Amino acid sequence: MASLHSSIHKRLVSLATTVSILAAPIALAQDQAKARHVGVAAIGNSEQRFIIENDLAISKMSLSMMADPTGDVDRDFVAVMMPHHQGAIDTARAELKYGHNEELRRLAESIIAEREHEMSVMRSAAGEAQPSQTGDTAGSEFKGQVVECPGSSPIAHQ
Repeated sequence: MASLHSSIHKRLVSLATTVSILAAPIALAQDQAKARHVGVAAIGNSEQRFIIENDLAISKMSLSMMADPTGDVDRDFVAVMMPHHQGAIDTARAELKYGHNEELRRLAESIIAEREHEMSVMRSAAGEAQPSQTGDTAGSEFKGQVVECPGSSPIAHQ
């Protein structure tokens, strides 16, 4: 009987842990959707636009990172990292558009270049062709496509 209780207890703990892990991205995405309460008089027009673009980038990234686990670590890594990197790129572009500090602008340029390079490496490792330079946001070419990582099953991106 004690063995049965121990087995049930272990399964319940495992289930609770799994539910907690799976619920975290949803909670974070919902938290990102909350409006900021900043007085309009306290910030300028470009600051308002920066906040809006930055919040949009973070919300889009958070929602896109909620990929269902596939059981293939490599596929799951690419599925999570592509929107993560795109979020960094979008945020850095907002800094370039609205920021004035030259050191931070150089950092934003570096972030864009490094994340684009890393995304290119992930695409190559996944066996995907590089995107054309059409001005579309990087990573969007995966939307609705199937990506295959060497030695694994295809990745379906939504």
